[in-house]
Amino acid sequence: MLSATPCSQLLKLPVLVMHFQEHQYRDASTSFLSFIYHHYAIHHADDGDTARDQQLPFQSHDDCGSFQVPIYLFPTFEPLAPHVAILQAEKPSFYSDSHLLATYLSAIWQPPQRA
Repeated sequence: MLSATPCSQLLKLPVLVMHFQEHQYRDASTSFLSFIYHHYAIHHADDGDTARDQQLPFQSHDDCGSFQVPIYLFPTFEPLAPHVAILQAEKPSFYSDSHLLATYLSAIWQPPQRA
C-alpha cells in the first residue's frame, strides 16, 4: 500500500519535525503554522536549505513506476476423446416388499383382541 499510494510520504514526517526544529534553532519565534505556510502555501525563495526542503513530505514526487511484461504460454491443444461408459442394466427382481409395510401399518389400528 505504501509503494502504490502517497501514503509513503507519511514516512517522512520525522524529517518534517526535524526541519521545523532546525528553523526554530535559527529563529526561535518561528511557529509551526508559519513553518507550514512557508514550506507548503507559498513558493518560498531559496533560503539555503533547498535540498533539505525537498526531503519534506509531499514536496517531491517519488518516481514509482511499474511495467508489465506479457508472457503468453500457449499450451498444446489435445482434443478430448469422448468416453462412453456403458452401464449394465439392473437384474430384474421378482421379490417385492411393498406389501410388508402396508400390512404392518394396518395392524396398528386393529381393535384390541381378547386373548
